[in-house]
Amino acid sequence: MNKDKLAEGIKIKIIGDSIAAGAGSSMSYRTEDMIFEEDGTKFFRRVAPNSWWGLLEKYLRQNYSAVTVENKGCGGAFSYQIKKHLDDLISREDKLVFLLIGLNDRKRINGMEELKSNCASIVDELISDGKIVVLLTPNPSVHSNEYYSNRIYHTNEVVEILRDVAKSKSIPLVDNYKYIMEYLERNKLVIDDIIYGDGCGNDGLHPSDYVQRLMFQNLIETMQI
Repeated sequence: MNKDKLAEGIKIKIIGDSIAAGAGSSMSYRTEDMIFEEDGTKFFRRVAPNSWWGLLEKYLRQNYSAVTVENKGCGGAFSYQIKKHLDDLISREDKLVFLLIGLNDRKRINGMEELKSNCASIVDELISDGKIVVLLTPNPSVHSNEYYSNRIYHTNEVVEILRDVAKSKSIPLVDNYKYIMEYLERNKLVIDDIIYGDGCGNDGLHPSDYVQRLMFQNLIETMQI
C-alpha cells in the first residue's frame, strides 16, 4: 500500500460476514444501525474495538490521521446477499475495500460454487467502480465447530476459493488462515489454545482478542503499512 496515499487520506470500507465485522472479540456488540434487510433478516452494524479492524482503525488514526475506516460487516450474511446489496455497503467515497466472506456459504448446498461466482462478481464490480480491493481469508476454527451438522463444506475449501479469486483477479490477499496456521505450527499449538479468551465469543469459530491481533498483524505486514 502506498504510504503517501494513506498520508493524504483515503476512506477504507470493510464488508463481509461476522468475521469481517469483528464478532468474537471482547467489548464487541451489535448496534441498532441497520445495514440492510434481506429475506426477512435484518443485518446490523457491529462495534468491535478489540477486533482486527478495530486495531487497524486505531493504528491508522495514530499513524495516518486523515484515513477513515468504516465497517459494514454483516454477521450471518451469505455471499449472494453481499453481492445483491453491494450498493448499500459501498459509497462513492470509498477508495480501499477489504472483503472477507465465505464461511456462511458452507451451509448452502452449492455454497462453494456460489462463493466463487459471487466473490469474483463483487471484486469485478468494485474494481470497475475504481476501488482498490483486498481479499481476506478467515481464521481456522476448532474441529467441533468445523463439523457441525450444517457445515456442508469446510473452512479450507472457502480459503482455497478466496485464494483462487485473488490470484485470478490479480488483487492483494491477506491470508489469515495461512498466517495463523503457520503461527500455530511454529509454537506447537492448536487453534483451540488461542481461539478462546476472557470476555470473547468463545464458540470455536469467531476469534478471540488474541487471534484478532494476529489477523491485524498479518494485515499490517501484508499491506506494508
